[in-house]
Amino acid sequence: MKVKQPSLFISHGTIYEAFKSEQLKKDFEQLRKEHLTVLPDAIVILSGHWQTENISVTSNSTMVQLDEGFPLEFQSNYKTIGNPELSNRIVSLLNTAGIEASTESKRELDHGALIPLMLLFPKDKIPVIQISQNTSLDPIYHRKMAEALKELRKENILFIGSGGLVHNTSQIERFGGHQLMPDHWAKAFDDLITKKLSDDREEAYSQKMIDVYKNELFDISHPTPEHFLPLVFASALGDKATKIHEGFQWKNLSMSAFMFE
Repeated sequence: MKVKQPSLFISHGTIYEAFKSEQLKKDFEQLRKEHLTVLPDAIVILSGHWQTENISVTSNSTMVQLDEGFPLEFQSNYKTIGNPELSNRIVSLLNTAGIEASTESKRELDHGALIPLMLLFPKDKIPVIQISQNTSLDPIYHRKMAEALKELRKENILFIGSGGLVHNTSQIERFGGHQLMPDHWAKAFDDLITKKLSDDREEAYSQKMIDVYKNELFDISHPTPEHFLPLVFASALGDKATKIHEGFQWKNLSMSAFMFE
């Protein structure tokens, strides 16, 4: 019998801290130990750093880090395989749901996808598929995407939405590490999401996250919404929510993570 993996939302933070922070590596190791006790047969990840007009699904046989122009010290040797058969199935499920999608065999892992993968599964050769966001950045559209793929969770496939719970790069303190006290608005938005996801008495989690777009704190927390969309996506794939990590980088980049059963 196949395991039903959770759906995860991971705040990936900066490429700098992903390579430099020993504490962050320990945090992800602990997260895996506590919440990912069975290795998935495949991982499907949606990152805030890839948008296309129609949805693209990687079908590479090998998955490595995308060259985004980072210095050599931020080049990872992380390497795993793809799963073209699963990629084709994902495309079929999306197309059946009325979402235009196709495979892409040359796209590699941007840092939004790379960071959680290399920190959670540094030595595991688990097949990885990355899915793009639609350029509209419409949360209802991305909820529909998730709903079309939800049946795959029954097949020991782990879904990860990788973004940032608070992501306003104009307000950060660069190279500020993990110790700086976040501004009130950043902490208030993180607390707001945590409260909404801890309450399972009302509507679906994904609808709660879509409703947050109207909140007065949303625009300062997300001047552009691409780093919040992975949370909409992950929440639409699962049920009961649990906060599995919290903290901030560089003053205002929230590192909060949630698991959806």
